[in-house]
Amino acid sequence: MEQSNIQSSLQSHGIIVALMLLSTVATQIFYIAVVSGADNADTLRMIVWTWEAIAFSLATVGGLVLAGRSPVAAAAFAAIAIGSITNVIQVGMGLAEFGPARGSEDSAVFGTVIAGAFFLYFHGKALFGLAAIILGLAAFAKQGGLVKGLGAIAVLTGAASVLINVYAMATGMGAENANVQPAGAAGTAATLFLGLLLLVPAKPES
Repeated sequence: MEQSNIQSSLQSHGIIVALMLLSTVATQIFYIAVVSGADNADTLRMIVWTWEAIAFSLATVGGLVLAGRSPVAAAAFAAIAIGSITNVIQVGMGLAEFGPARGSEDSAVFGTVIAGAFFLYFHGKALFGLAAIILGLAAFAKQGGLVKGLGAIAVLTGAASVLINVYAMATGMGAENANVQPAGAAGTAATLFLGLLLLVPAKPES
């Protein structure tokens, strides 16, 4: 009975982490499709980033619990926890620092702050890609049918996220922000399939 309660608790934490990550996928899409061109962009941006700070905070807590107690793929949950806390810092910079930095007489101040925030953005996306690779490989090896296919897609999108975002970490936002969209898209795709994998119940051991 105790073992069953522990397993149920771990599954609950996994579901919470999954829902928080999937909610950030939704906010990323909403930001690009709505917020970036809205008349009330500042208000919507504050709402979106505040929610992301909450969601990533909860994902950090859940990831830490699972990294310490999950019998499978603990490294993936550690990557989720670190990537999530990185994103908390990144959105915190947006909420707390972008406004004052933008108002500085020296334009280099805002450029420096936003470059630092995007380094953290790329770092978080790379770690979510790593987690997608680890859990994707586990699903491909141990699950069957559609879940195996989901695992394969998670591995591919995770690998793309790691490669593109590590490159962006090294080279920055790029000329005319050329690295931002590919890195963001790859990371968001990896996060989507990572979140979906976390919702799949573990296959019982035979």
